[in-house]
Amino acid sequence: MYRFATAIGVDLARKSIRAAVIRHNGEVLHSETFPLKARQDREYILSELASGIKYVREKAAAGGVNPIAIGLAVSGFVDHENGTVLGPGHGIKNWKNIPLSRLLNRETALPVFVGNDANLMTIAEQKFGAANGFSNVIFVALRTGIGGGIIINGNLYRGVNNAGGEIGQMIINFEGGLSETGIKGSFEHYASASAMVTRYARDCGLDSKQAASLTAKDIFSLSYRKDPNAVKVVRENAYLVGLGLSNLITIFAPEIIVLGGGMAEARDSYISLIRKSAFSNSLENCRTEVKIERAALGRNSALIGAAYYSLTRLAGKNI
Repeated sequence: MYRFATAIGVDLARKSIRAAVIRHNGEVLHSETFPLKARQDREYILSELASGIKYVREKAAAGGVNPIAIGLAVSGFVDHENGTVLGPGHGIKNWKNIPLSRLLNRETALPVFVGNDANLMTIAEQKFGAANGFSNVIFVALRTGIGGGIIINGNLYRGVNNAGGEIGQMIINFEGGLSETGIKGSFEHYASASAMVTRYARDCGLDSKQAASLTAKDIFSLSYRKDPNAVKVVRENAYLVGLGLSNLITIFAPEIIVLGGGMAEARDSYISLIRKSAFSNSLENCRTEVKIERAALGRNSALIGAAYYSLTRLAGKNI
């Protein structure tokens, strides 16, 4: 690692691009958010990434800071060795097999490294956040979908074709419905933010237009005001999240499970319900040492992970 170096971390989300200048120790010096239009294609996203990076780089230069690398956090499968986004597109037209490192290196003349967003969030929490000091870590991103990452004996587990860690696709109900990925009864299908909204809308008899205006944050807020349907749905969701975690506990016996994503920002009572479900549905010997904690870095985790990853790769190391 380059001591005292800085890098630009970029997080490509569905509705925005976030870019930040970050020190080697995880300190965020400056960050910006760039909203994205609803209809997106390859050329639009590449242009927005380049302009967002240029903007924060100029801001850094004005403050006497010179980033030496760029790290990008993206959804989906990534050939991290070559910096190629394999897909799926997640709503971006023609967003498959994109040589992102090469294209942005051409635009910026800086070395560019690309990783899966959940993996980079995992790395950030283990290096600088809630899992710092632990060697066996599972990170679960609770959001519109469910992503995750796994660290075993201090190393990120990637699996064959860099495809490991797709926690959201494990099956928790073999008779369940199909998710958007075509997997039957997946953890994501039942326990994600989208699933929470769907369940609440169904229980309240809302039509599709009314449901489309709701978010999981809205349902949490309603539950705090003792709306009976919201209370019920939040409790059901916490049980289902815990059920998924119980599988991970029994299979991996980790030291810590870190919960990130927007849903993990709910009140402590929600996290407590998740713990109760996870511990009551897992083997005693596997759960004896495990902690279940909220992520410490919040919405900056992907940015910090991406920047740290780029500096690490630039130093000739792989994680």
